[in-house]
Amino acid sequence: MSNDTEMSWPEATISTATVGMIAQMLGTESVLSSRADRITRRLERAIAVGILDHGDKLPTETVLAEQLGVSSITLRQSLAELRAKGFIETKRGRGGGSYITTHPPVSQEQLIGRLMDRTTEELRELGDLAATIAEGVGRRAALRADSEDIRRAELIAGEFHSATTPENLRRTDSRFHIAVSDASHSERLANSTLQVHGELAELMWLRDDFTESARTANDEHLAILDAISRHDPDSAGRLCGAHHEREIRDIIELFLMVTDGGWSDHGR
Repeated sequence: MSNDTEMSWPEATISTATVGMIAQMLGTESVLSSRADRITRRLERAIAVGILDHGDKLPTETVLAEQLGVSSITLRQSLAELRAKGFIETKRGRGGGSYITTHPPVSQEQLIGRLMDRTTEELRELGDLAATIAEGVGRRAALRADSEDIRRAELIAGEFHSATTPENLRRTDSRFHIAVSDASHSERLANSTLQVHGELAELMWLRDDFTESARTANDEHLAILDAISRHDPDSAGRLCGAHHEREIRDIIELFLMVTDGGWSDHGR
């Protein structure tokens, strides 16, 4: 985004509720990481799962720092790093502020590197947590979702079906599950879903041959929506849990392929 004429910048900042969701996105950064690094990764995850989108305006540094529980200096360091990476752009002067820009490409090698920072046990535990939360979300959504909840999730499922790149698949997949968690009308389940998908998003859709996996995920999304629409909590819970169990199996399979040295011969 090279100049202000390319886009009409919004005046309103993102809501306090949105910042609250970002604050919930805890990760697995090293305790040796600086606070600025942790905030940077948290904001990157919020962009990855679609909580922050192109054109969103961030609150002022003072307000955002207070809402995220860090000092203004820490936040300023984090925003400087995000700006250098191309995630945000700052407009000076009257009506200025920091805005989310077009999402910069993250190389497959970088994402594979993040996967390799994990262990098999960590991935299994993440999968167990994701499946357990998703099962509860599915059950509650089937019991509590109204027509507007279902319509919103169906729209995002349609966006996932139309996605053609790994980045868009990550974003729309996460947004779908966040929408289902919203349909559960449970703040704690919704927050837990945010935390889990903040970690899962960067581990998903890393294979070159992702088409078949995307087709499978799309079919599973539709089955989940059907169960929720029929207000069938047993089926919705089972399908949500199984969906996440399959996804983590795929992630672990890729992890083992990379550690065994088979990645260089896979789809390259």
